[in-house]
Amino acid sequence: MTIAQAVCHYGPGAPYLYKYGVYAGSNLEILRRVEGGNYIEVQAIGGNNPCWVRMDYMDIRGDVNALQPVHPFEVKLPISPYYAPPTWVRAERNGDEVRVEWAALNLRAGDDSEQTPYIVEAWVCQSGQMVFQPAGTYLTQVTIRDEAGCAEPSRARLIAAEKHGYTRPLVIEWPQPVLATTLP
Repeated sequence: MTIAQAVCHYGPGAPYLYKYGVYAGSNLEILRRVEGGNYIEVQAIGGNNPCWVRMDYMDIRGDVNALQPVHPFEVKLPISPYYAPPTWVRAERNGDEVRVEWAALNLRAGDDSEQTPYIVEAWVCQSGQMVFQPAGTYLTQVTIRDEAGCAEPSRARLIAAEKHGYTRPLVIEWPQPVLATTLP
C-alpha cells in the first residue's frame, strides 16, 4: 500500500458505506476492477469478504488492466430489508451540468448509517470518455458534470443508505446533452 491505512467500501467509490480498513503490509488478492473508475475489489488471500479500495492506494504487482472490468451498475450491494427507494427522483440539464433532486428517505430512529445517506451512481461523459461518477451527499440534490461527445448515452440511478444496507436503485431519467449542429 502507498498509505498506512485505506478505507475499503461496499461499493466502488468513496461515498459507499465503510466495510473495513486495510493496512500497509497486507497481502490482498485483486478480484476485479470497476469500469470507468479507479477502484478495485480486493480481499485477503483465500478470504471471502471482498471490498472496494482506491487503486492508487495499492502497490499492485501485475497489470490491473488485464483484469476483466465490471460495470459499476453490476456491483452487488447489500440491500436493505426495511426501506424502499425514495418515492421520486428527477433530473434537469443546464449545459454540461445535470441537477438531480429526490424525495428524502425518512429513517426510523437508530437506522442512520452516520455515513453518506444518498449516492447518485452516474455513468457520464467527461473529456470524451465514459466515467463512473458516484456522487454522495447528505442533501436531497446533487449536480453532476456530463458533457457531449461520447457514443454511449449517459445514465444514472439513485440509492439511499441506512445501517442495514442500501435501497434498491431508482433509475433516473437522465437528460442527454444536445449536440451542436452547424447550418449549411
